[in-house]
Amino acid sequence: MDVPGPRSAEQRSAGDPIPIARLLPKPVVYVMAGGGSHGAVQWGALQALSQTDVEPDAIIGTSAGALTGSILAEDFASGVHRIAYVWGQLNMSFLVGDKWLTRGMTQVRAPGMLSNDTQEATLRSILRTGRIEDLEVPFAAVATDLATGRPHVFDRGPLIESLLASSAIPGVLTPVEVAGRTYVDGLASANLPAIQAMQRGAGSIVVLDTGARKPAEVGTSPARVIGRVAGIMASSQRRRQLREVARELPVLLLPTPHDLGGSLEFRDTMRAGSAGYSMALSYLADLALHRRRRLRSGLWARSDDPGVSEELRPMLREVPL
Repeated sequence: MDVPGPRSAEQRSAGDPIPIARLLPKPVVYVMAGGGSHGAVQWGALQALSQTDVEPDAIIGTSAGALTGSILAEDFASGVHRIAYVWGQLNMSFLVGDKWLTRGMTQVRAPGMLSNDTQEATLRSILRTGRIEDLEVPFAAVATDLATGRPHVFDRGPLIESLLASSAIPGVLTPVEVAGRTYVDGLASANLPAIQAMQRGAGSIVVLDTGARKPAEVGTSPARVIGRVAGIMASSQRRRQLREVARELPVLLLPTPHDLGGSLEFRDTMRAGSAGYSMALSYLADLALHRRRRLRSGLWARSDDPGVSEELRPMLREVPL
């Protein structure tokens, strides 16, 4: 079974709760990346963060990260527990209905393969708050303006509408129109919206990514083309976002598993969550044990993190094991 082990003696020695807040300049912003089913990694990371003394001053997320972030923002005290129930049940049928299994790319006639009616119903069954500005923790969801290709930050207005816009997968789900403009998944412009968090006044950033993985295979089928293009866009944006923000702010890059399956496959949800929890808890305990002073700007990460590419290494501030 995918069950994390108990804390090690060293992890216990870090304290309970693990003292991290003293290291982070405020305001602290949780940045939650998109990643489809890999969002379960964030569930595990949030469980680990709940064992620290850190509370976010704001949350910003894209696509799956926006969903998880909005649940946490709605009621911080119960958020992690509610998220566990969501990721314990979530699969494609809750997002697009049973038609996902029977409808192929060649049958597309509408702007998207499938409407977002099922996803909207699912979101309404989870969330009780109508407007973003009424959430307990300041929150924003990031989508892509289809006309300009630029990221758009929703920090006011109807919550469900914003989440639908942030997760409207191009070619899969119908684009969402808001106030006369058309939006698709934030994957296309800011899948890991760290720059947007900095622009909104973050003093430090905690990055909840969705796992590194091998690029999708090269092929000519619609599924493989979409998977490959999405991977290229996400990797390029991720490097730029982290590079620019780490020059100015301390960025905690929580470690994530790197052997996950496809982002629309939900069979590994528990394994992803378990791995995300164990890796994040170890990282946070080590950070608390090895650092005493407030963190300076840079990318605070494991040196062997596969997400730390060569161009990011000059900004690396190692969190040792």
